[in-house]
Amino acid sequence: MGWRTVIVNTHSKLSYKNNHLIFKDASRTELIHLSEVDILLLETTDIVLSTMLIKRLVDENILVIFCDDKRLPTAYLMPYYGRHDSSLQLSRQIAWNEDVKAEIWTTIIAQKILNQAFYLGSCGFLEKSQSVIDLYHGLDLFDPSNREGHAARIYFNTLFGNDFSREQDSDINAALDYGYTLILSMFAREIVLSGCMTQFGLKHANQFNQFNLASDIMEPFRPIIDRIVYENRNSSFVKIKRELFTIFSNTFHYNGKDMYLSNIISDYTKKVIQALNQPEKGVPEFRIWVIDICVWF
Repeated sequence: MGWRTVIVNTHSKLSYKNNHLIFKDASRTELIHLSEVDILLLETTDIVLSTMLIKRLVDENILVIFCDDKRLPTAYLMPYYGRHDSSLQLSRQIAWNEDVKAEIWTTIIAQKILNQAFYLGSCGFLEKSQSVIDLYHGLDLFDPSNREGHAARIYFNTLFGNDFSREQDSDINAALDYGYTLILSMFAREIVLSGCMTQFGLKHANQFNQFNLASDIMEPFRPIIDRIVYENRNSSFVKIKRELFTIFSNTFHYNGKDMYLSNIISDYTKKVIQALNQPEKGVPEFRIWVIDICVWF
């Protein structure tokens, strides 16, 4: 897996030659070896790509994110089959035990709630942090009392004010959605590479959501985005979006090491799927402690 995130936001042409991505615009030409690229973010619709480049990006499991005319993520490029035994893994996925799915989903949501509580505490909201921890301690299998929702309400209203709602049309919500989509796309890639289908979730079961499983597994990672948006809450969406790209270049503490987020997500996803196939494996743990490789064109 590469380590660079390449962001293209100008009128340009991208093509392929000798294992290199070739970027060309009116003033310059740049070459990047595909082995160095982890994520390619196409932030404008004014980019031309060659089909050979697209084919090679798929071969190298490079995550390609397309944006619309408003520069918002709208599609991902992913292979039909992420590994040679996808049919075997799909049969396992369909047969996942419902009780095991409930236990693993609940463990993942518990991590999310704890991360929300820890972040509130780190911001000095100690009383609200304790309220969220109390909800964590009462969490039951598959959360029938919707403690996740209650925790989220306390969390967001503490960070962004009592009048804040995730349904509002605002720069803060636009930035949250943008950041969550970036992380969702990274999880979707790893799920496909593990041989699973993203549509079949653990609890998420929205018929219009193509990424139910990714939506389930990514939950503990949302506070990474929340932190960036909160720290830039008085800035414009354009400024916050720029800051969100630091998730690709920052390192985070995981399994006793400082790692890039794409590597953490890869390991976390693999281990969650292993736990679904073999429950004795257990779910890995992610905490939001943060400890700068983006390429801009």
